[in-house]
Amino acid sequence: MIRRLNEAIGARITIIVTSMWFLYGFVLFVSLWMWQAPRLHWDTAPNYPVMLYWVNLFQALMLPVLAIGQAVLNRKTEQRNDRQYAIIEKLDRVTALLETQMVDLDRDVEALERKEGLRP
Repeated sequence: MIRRLNEAIGARITIIVTSMWFLYGFVLFVSLWMWQAPRLHWDTAPNYPVMLYWVNLFQALMLPVLAIGQAVLNRKTEQRNDRQYAIIEKLDRVTALLETQMVDLDRDVEALERKEGLRP
């Protein structure tokens, strides 16, 4: 139960963090920080040590979460691919069976037409 919850959270975070909207927001946040932080004396240009600390901390925290999320999403993709492969195999068997029945049916119709004199 807890494992499924953790995997669901990791997968959801991975989907959010790997989206373009998250990238846009992150770039906007960093840009605003670099523009306003020196003016408000939060952080000093050009090094921005406070921002650098928080960005590195964020990356360190997100790395294992993203790894777990990617593993969960890959597992789901593999399960879906396995189901699709099984369906395709069944369809191939059904198609082969139908083709065999069509050949038998054509042969029976041909024999019946010859018997009734409809074909030479």
